[in-house]
Amino acid sequence: MGAIPTKITVRVIARDGKFLGDDIGGAQIDIRDVRSGELLASGRTHGGSGPATLMTTPLTRNQPIPTADPGDPANNACRFDATLLLETPRRIEISAFGPLAAQQSANRVSATTWVYPGKDVAPEGSDREDGFLLEIPGLLVQILEPPAHYLPWNPDPNQAIPIRANVTMMCGCPISPNPWHDNPTPWPDTDFEVAANIVYNDGEAKCVRSVKLQFDTDARGGAPSQFLTTQWTPGDLGVYEITVYAYQKSTGNTGVDRTTVNLQPAP
Repeated sequence: MGAIPTKITVRVIARDGKFLGDDIGGAQIDIRDVRSGELLASGRTHGGSGPATLMTTPLTRNQPIPTADPGDPANNACRFDATLLLETPRRIEISAFGPLAAQQSANRVSATTWVYPGKDVAPEGSDREDGFLLEIPGLLVQILEPPAHYLPWNPDPNQAIPIRANVTMMCGCPISPNPWHDNPTPWPDTDFEVAANIVYNDGEAKCVRSVKLQFDTDARGGAPSQFLTTQWTPGDLGVYEITVYAYQKSTGNTGVDRTTVNLQPAP
């Protein structure tokens, strides 16, 4: 028989979160033949993060995750659609890398499956419009302060340097106190541990300090997801490496970001 078009819909969702929509850059999808390594299809997911009620809709194990948002069709769950021309059954590997708007936090996941010519995976109108679903674990962590290679003029090593990080789910969904603006949140700040490990290199040995970051209820503009400490004072001039990690206690989701501080004598 000749080549038969076979459609595949791929969606990518954050662990304990929503779909990776355009607002977080989506995810890169690659579909390969497992045996030969041939790239059969490639592209980005496009769409929204899914229905507004996604985190509050109870589901049994055999029910598909809802993807359509009747109140806002523009927010229907992101997807990547591919049509493979198959002459024989093939075992394929489908991989996702994302979120693409925060690649320092991005993760890659993959799974393999058989596809048979003409037998679509999650065809339109079926009961499984969540498609071939891949779950991205982790947390998005971005150090906002201090910026990399932070170098103030006339640095005072006895002056505290704030460490601020933006921490969200991999879908970009915000972390906040519960309730937030009178609304319940599925991601309360009390479920997250955020801390900075600071390494000072004096040319001979490395000293490690650790400070906890607290949720910042006074963040500029009332922004959620901001964690801050003003408790770090360098004490000496030199180069400091700062690693901020975030850990979600209920799921094990973890994210990391790094920056440096370069405190040198003024010229």
